[in-house]
Amino acid sequence: MGGVAINNNLEQQLSSIFANLFANHISDASIKSRPQLGDLISVVDNRGKTPPLTTETFDYPIIDVGALKGSGRIIDFNNCTKYVDENTYNTWFRSGHPQAWDILLSTVGSLAEMKIYLGSKGCIAQNVVALRPISISPLYLYQYLKYIRSDLVAYNIGSVQPSIKVTHIIKHPIYIPDATNLKLFEESAKAFTEQIYANCNQNEFLKDIRDASLPKLISGELDFSNLNL
Repeated sequence: MGGVAINNNLEQQLSSIFANLFANHISDASIKSRPQLGDLISVVDNRGKTPPLTTETFDYPIIDVGALKGSGRIIDFNNCTKYVDENTYNTWFRSGHPQAWDILLSTVGSLAEMKIYLGSKGCIAQNVVALRPISISPLYLYQYLKYIRSDLVAYNIGSVQPSIKVTHIIKHPIYIPDATNLKLFEESAKAFTEQIYANCNQNEFLKDIRDASLPKLISGELDFSNLNL
């Protein structure tokens, strides 16, 4: 089984574990008794004036809705097509940049696409906000938001282009599980997420080796004809 297939399987297992532990509680719990999402997080929101962008590859990719699509929880930076230079990265973004374990969420276009932010430096685009867990588990928050994604999409106010307001998102109620069940989920989610992230990094490493070796093979610079297998 390849790395992508393994990761998809792990994602499906986590969704099942979450549903088995919490689905009934989420549907039965009183809306009025739940805290609002905004009570448990802070928001990194750089929407407004668009920064100067380039397609020249820098160390600072713009993470837009295209990079958040797909079933996996880890950002694929290969899907980032625009970048900013170091000066823009350091000076332009008034609310700062995403940090490890932030949940990146799209608010325009394809709504409520989301990923966990890990790894490389990046800037969030005009159609993305970062939800930063303050007093809630980031792994539980990510899975909860995935579970209620249709509720978030229903906040759409766009007539021409779909869009949702951050003010609506942060007022959404969230079910907080008891400590025992939360710990059970956290143990699985942490182990699975670390494995998914390791698999993603390994896939990138293998791609880099392939991309570096293939031109040399084609040109004949590398010759494996005498290699005994």
